[in-house]
Amino acid sequence: MNFPLVIGALLVSLLLLWWLMSVIKASFKTAFLVVAVIFTVQVLTGVGPQQIFNQVGQWMGISLTRFSSWLQNWGNKNKFDGDKKIQTMLWIFQFAIETLGSDYP
Repeated sequence: MNFPLVIGALLVSLLLLWWLMSVIKASFKTAFLVVAVIFTVQVLTGVGPQQIFNQVGQWMGISLTRFSSWLQNWGNKNKFDGDKKIQTMLWIFQFAIETLGSDYP
């Protein structure tokens, strides 16, 4: 048996195991944090988890749809001129106003 090969394989296995445990640990921390936030919002305001996830899904749908259309328009030209920069900033401001303004009457 090749001793350096066994040591190298053992070290790589331990590093992969350490990485996997770090990912699992971070996932659990994030999951518990999400549960704590949702529970706190539900207790304090009466807003349920389904309403929260519906709102997040709505925001993601809006942002992904607009972002994909912006990418398609941007990809149609070979050059990124100054006019597109202004359009991009207007798109970002419009998205921010719609996102933040939807909560206020």
